[in-house]
Amino acid sequence: MINPWRLAALGLGFLALFVMLTVRLWFLQVAAVEENVEKASANQIQIVYQQPARGEIRDINGTVLAGSRPSQTLQLDRAAVTLEQEEELVQKLSVLLSVEQSEIRNLINSARSGTVVTLARDISDEVAFEIQEFKEDYPGVDVALIPVRTYPFGTLAAHTLGYTGRATEADLERYGDRVKTDEVFGRAGVERQYDNVLRGTQGAEVFTVSADRSVMQFTEEVSPQPGWNVVMTIDLEVSQILKQALLDAVVLSEALGESPTGKAAGLVLDATDGSIVAMESIPDYNPNAFVGSLSAEEFEVIQENNALLNLNVRGTFAPGSTFKVVPYVVAVEEDVWPEGLDGPDDGKELLPRLEFPSFGEGSPQVFTDWNPNHGWTDLHGALEKSADVYFWEVALGVWEDNSLDESIIQNWARDLGYGAPTGIDLPGEAAGIMPDREWRERLHEQNPVAFPNGEWYGGDLMNTVIGQGDLASTPLQMAVSYAALVNGGTVWRPRVVDHFVDNDGNVVDRREPAAVRKVDIAEETVQMLREDLAGVVRRGTAAAVFANSPYRLAIGGKTGTAQIGAFDDDVDTAWFTGVAPIVSPKYIVVIVVEEGGGGSAVAAPAVRTVLEYLLDPATAPRRNPEIEAAAG
Repeated sequence: MINPWRLAALGLGFLALFVMLTVRLWFLQVAAVEENVEKASANQIQIVYQQPARGEIRDINGTVLAGSRPSQTLQLDRAAVTLEQEEELVQKLSVLLSVEQSEIRNLINSARSGTVVTLARDISDEVAFEIQEFKEDYPGVDVALIPVRTYPFGTLAAHTLGYTGRATEADLERYGDRVKTDEVFGRAGVERQYDNVLRGTQGAEVFTVSADRSVMQFTEEVSPQPGWNVVMTIDLEVSQILKQALLDAVVLSEALGESPTGKAAGLVLDATDGSIVAMESIPDYNPNAFVGSLSAEEFEVIQENNALLNLNVRGTFAPGSTFKVVPYVVAVEEDVWPEGLDGPDDGKELLPRLEFPSFGEGSPQVFTDWNPNHGWTDLHGALEKSADVYFWEVALGVWEDNSLDESIIQNWARDLGYGAPTGIDLPGEAAGIMPDREWRERLHEQNPVAFPNGEWYGGDLMNTVIGQGDLASTPLQMAVSYAALVNGGTVWRPRVVDHFVDNDGNVVDRREPAAVRKVDIAEETVQMLREDLAGVVRRGTAAAVFANSPYRLAIGGKTGTAQIGAFDDDVDTAWFTGVAPIVSPKYIVVIVVEEGGGGSAVAAPAVRTVLEYLLDPATAPRRNPEIEAAAG
């Protein structure tokens, strides 16, 4: 039998527990609700982002031209400190890092509130130990190993590679929360063109933290994903040869008494598929300078020197006589010849100067050839000797033949790649200028004050056919046009990237050669042009430069000396375009030296060095002995 007193006691106990639970629930849900809401709101989700390693950029043989290395980096989590603490931190870190307070303050202010900002890279072990040992003195400051960009070969191929920089205000405004303050962007060259491929995906660690910044719970972790590697068409070894050839060409120009501006550019183009084998431009810069904290003064010097400008794709120059291959082909394909001649083998004695009719602009004009002693000349000799008079007469034939489009030479030039961007996979390509009547009228309509004369005269065409006047070309356009002329008419879209490699080592998205168009050139014309380009090297304006070259019979090319300014200024820009092997063209090498003098004297020796190396990398000298002697 159950004792009633024991049963009553048990009931009272359960009743007491129920009352206590009810009171507690009432307290939590009613009496303490404001306090609990305040505590819950003090608990926050904090996300710590992890920068991925940027994908490597390699040359065609796998050599790393742009990679990443771990950097001992000092970072500040702005969400972990108050404004008062930040100001005290600035003072302490200024002493610890031996930098001005303003430098640290500017870095902090450039970042969004609540984000992580990089204060210094490559800090010493002593600084790292100080931070870790006395963390309470440096709230919100931590040391982390962060991947940073590195360019092992410094200035080599710098304009093609480009450089990187941290997110700017413009980036933050454009992308919003998708971009973090410390995120790295490509700023030029391949780094910019293929930034989305190279950048990778950020990682993140998600924590729940209390009001005092204590970690309460680890919620989630997403590992950073490195960017894909980019494999370029560039060959490092050829780039080294080309770079030295450019530097030597400037020195040679000075040794010959010229006054070059210091600007020079050169590239090697594969005529069979449009790939860029090498591309160098001076003045240059070291992209490693942009990885750290580049001062305003240092950046100003780089800008003043125009060192960031890739002259191969953004520099435009009057091409001079290198352009004469265009009217050469027009003469043959359109059957337009100097007066009294009827074919490429038909020649005559050339006068030292020609007087042309007024072309509607007043008194007759006199055009004087650079060489008064060309003598008997046919089309082949005109190219070999670079006879201005011959090509002026071709232009005159176009001008006076009403059955021909007066812009037929310019139209051919456009088809070959002049006057418009080539489409290379690099940012900021210049279009160049291919002048004609429509171009002149358009300029006048757009700005009649700057261009009061909207007329186009025969004298303008005379200047155009010899690569002078308003005509302007990039070295890249020159290379593309020559490739098309000697390969049978295929205009390739030039490219500096061959393929990409994903994080598993798989080749993905290979960039196949792409033909922009096919220019209709007779096979006989192509073969004849090759032979006459070889004649320039063997008997013509470049013969002296290649006289003792063991590869002389394998090379063709064309000199160019573009007059700058007034006729009596005697200031010329030097060009040479080389082709090899001439019987089955593979390489086009273009070098231009601004205000460097004669193309045969300055640019041709530099091109010779590059072509000889391309033809025989094992035994060819890495520098032209004559240039090396001039360089001292």
